[in-house]
Amino acid sequence: MTGLLPCTSSDTCQTDTACHRPPRFQAHLDAPQHAQRPRVRRRTEACASHLGAMVQAMTIWAREQELADGDLTILTINPSSGASRPGQPHSDTQTSGLVFSTIHLGH
Repeated sequence: MTGLLPCTSSDTCQTDTACHRPPRFQAHLDAPQHAQRPRVRRRTEACASHLGAMVQAMTIWAREQELADGDLTILTINPSSGASRPGQPHSDTQTSGLVFSTIHLGH
């Protein structure tokens, strides 16, 4: 899958709570519904410095949840206009993301 996708962007990196840089990447985990569990959709965002940690954390979480048939899509995103202001209330801003990579979590 390639192209632009609409998405929301938070104000700061979500991978490390001490990081106040604006996110530049967003990970979307999408796993189809099965008889024993509902469809799973999850997202998180990271600055460029925490991209690898974000992908690793999402992949480990998916394995622990036995979501081996899911896809982890990584988007490059525009940071929100209110990004990088520590101490400000968290908000989500509408933006667009370019698909950077899709990782199938299957065996």
